[in-house]
Formats: sequence, structure tokens, C-alpha cells
Amino acid sequence: MTPGVTRSLTANERAALSDGLWEALMAAGAFPRVVAAPSPLARLAWLWRGHTPVLTLGDRIFWGRAPDDCSRQPAAMALLQHELQHVLDYATGRMSWLSYALHPHDWTYDVPGAGWDWTRLGAEQRAVLAERLWRAERHGAADEIARLRDVLPWG
Repeated sequence: MTPGVTRSLTANERAALSDGLWEALMAAGAFPRVVAAPSPLARLAWLWRGHTPVLTLGDRIFWGRAPDDCSRQPAAMALLQHELQHVLDYATGRMSWLSYALHPHDWTYDVPGAGWDWTRLGAEQRAVLAERLWRAERHGAADEIARLRDVLPWG
């Protein structure tokens, strides 16, 4: 993708999402866009993490080296699904940039092994589960798919 360009999701990307996610985004009034540039906040995160992460603010996914179409790259598609969960959290009022910044619980990527309660998970944990569902669907892990669909409200 050309640096600085903003685009909507492609038809192939929408089709490759887990069932229910796109419908949940549309029901929430979200219009996800991929921005081929790092967010100014992501540049600050570089000081903390040592790299500039993909970062979602509202319905914009700031992705410095965003592919033209994530559906052609499994790792990129899994990351897109992760970031789209953040878009959904913003659209439903579950998250704002300020609430994320003020609640370290939202920064945790580690998800406990069992007994997931969607209402108690932090923002990154919810996005990790959305990403895990996408990966499980591609690898035929029926038990994992069922377990994740039981937890994800749009699953």
C-alpha cells in the first residue's frame, strides 16, 4: 500500500473475516479504514516496545506497512481481525484511547487458559481471542472454534 494512503477493507478481506464480525461492525456503525502510516501514538509506543506497532484509533487502523489486501497473507489477515475487534470496541463504546491509556489491564495480551468471561477481559485479550478464532478456523480446530464462538459475542 502506498504510504499515507487510507483505504476501506477489500471485498476479499470482508469475506475472509470470521462469521459475525463484519455484521457486528456494521450494526455498531463502524466504517473501518486502514491507514498506511503509523499513528503518532504508535510512535510513542516505539519508546516502550522498540518498534512501531499497528494501532487502532476509532475506526482507523494505522498500519505503517499495510498490505493492499490482507486476505492474501494469513498473518496479515489474523492481525486485521485483531485490529477490527478494537474498531468494534471503539464503536460500541467499550473502549476509547483514554480508557485504554488509563487501564493497564487493557494492555495485557495473555489470556487465561480457561473460564473466559468476555466482560472481564481487557481490550488486547478480547482482540487476541478474535485473532485466535480466525486462526482456528483456518486450521480446522473444531473444539477451539466452538470454545471461542461461545465467548465472542459476535461469534
